[in-house]
Amino acid sequence: MVDATTYDGPVIDTVVHHHWKSQLDVTDFMSAGWREHLGIPGTLPGGAGAMPILPSTPYRRAGGDYLPDTDAPTDPAGSDIERTRTDVFGSGRVTRAVLAHDRGMFIPSVPNAHRAIALARAINDWTIERWFAADERFTGLVMVANQTPQAAAEEIRRAGQNDRMVGVLMAANGLSRPFGHPAYHDIYAAAAELDLPVVLHTGGDVNADTLSHPTAGGLPATFGEVAALAYSPIMTHVQSMIVQGVFERFPTLRVFVAGAGAAWIPGLFFRLDVNWRGLRREVPWVRRLPSEYFRDHFRVSMWPLDRPAEEDGAERVVRALRTFDGVEKLLCFSSGYPHWNADDLDEVASRIPADWQAGVFHDNAADWFRWPDRPRTPARRPEVAVGEMPETGELGGPNRRVYETEDGREVEWVPAMD
Repeated sequence: MVDATTYDGPVIDTVVHHHWKSQLDVTDFMSAGWREHLGIPGTLPGGAGAMPILPSTPYRRAGGDYLPDTDAPTDPAGSDIERTRTDVFGSGRVTRAVLAHDRGMFIPSVPNAHRAIALARAINDWTIERWFAADERFTGLVMVANQTPQAAAEEIRRAGQNDRMVGVLMAANGLSRPFGHPAYHDIYAAAAELDLPVVLHTGGDVNADTLSHPTAGGLPATFGEVAALAYSPIMTHVQSMIVQGVFERFPTLRVFVAGAGAAWIPGLFFRLDVNWRGLRREVPWVRRLPSEYFRDHFRVSMWPLDRPAEEDGAERVVRALRTFDGVEKLLCFSSGYPHWNADDLDEVASRIPADWQAGVFHDNAADWFRWPDRPRTPARRPEVAVGEMPETGELGGPNRRVYETEDGREVEWVPAMD
């Protein structure tokens, strides 16, 4: 049974969405040439005159995408800094909040890659100058144009020098490839170098310009389908990063998953662990069970909280989560403010066991993000050559156990077959 208790300890809100009142807030941080290129709103009849800096999305919730009274034409949801401060910190319990961008996360799907690079840089500078200056409890995620991984890595090394940047956002999929693809290695190398966790956020694939899909199998017809299946691209990215050896290539890299809830975890790793046991000759660099990599390299936002309609719904969710051993050490609280499905701190507390609460609301996140007062973990060199296919001796060849990496080091290969 779930103990219906309250929690009065410190809280870290790992996902708060911030936005701009006008795109001029962002373009003011761009060069004169880019400002001229994008134009100025209202300089032509009918309010036209500027090129929108973000692509449109065909999936909108009929009842509104945000909490009631937080969205207005002149003050888009999440754009009022003072209101956000009051709504997030007003209870006195939230000690830190991670600004995770709102529709700004669509930047990697901007078709013009040069414009996307310039916009990402401007959004990072705008966050630092306007939001960080407003309250020391605000921290943020480095926005990157991941369709250009080398430029993204440069931006991580630039904006990530600010101690209040605590992670790197990977939401929209600019290359339409699972995030384990080697094309993204430059991004992960920079993130590991600066000890910044990579944040995978759902929803970045819902706009019309992206080449990837918001769900597996094709484009859905309704917002309801998109919302219900938001976990499906996340599962693809998580599986891809583990199986393609991202965490062998970058042993200190950490990942945070936001916006997909948590109930998908047990089912994915039951199947993935079983398949790896039988097929791991395909990926000999994956030296441990996929679930072990997940425990070591991932933390997961509980937002949006899984809420079965049945009377015992909370207990059922906890029972399901407990089938993944140690899951309580992976889960973190996020409000998701000001999205329509934002989670309330007290409701989350009432639906999880009392002995989970300190970890979920504070400790798990405190150990994960690169906080200014958190000792930095230095990047480590890989122990195996990801992508190599060592001989096993099963076909009569020599059973090589040591081979050379690209930089000339000799490393041991741990056989993939029992």
